[in-house]
Amino acid sequence: MPRARKDRIIPVAPIDRLIRKSGANRVSDRGAEKLAQILEEVGEYLAKRAHEITEHTGRKTITDKDIELAYKQWNKSF
Repeated sequence: MPRARKDRIIPVAPIDRLIRKSGANRVSDRGAEKLAQILEEVGEYLAKRAHEITEHTGRKTITDKDIELAYKQWNKSF
């Protein structure tokens, strides 16, 4: 279920700019909202995985290396 506007973490305007930066001339509001939703879901998954990695190593602070490892693991799943 999509999040309501007030529940969004990532604003749609920067997503619109990101899509345009990729070469698109026009972007629908729903298209930008959908990409924002997907990016939030991926970000949440990576954050949870990085947290698991951090706990496994006995630390409390998530570092850039934990995020990188979580991303590499996620990327290999495709």
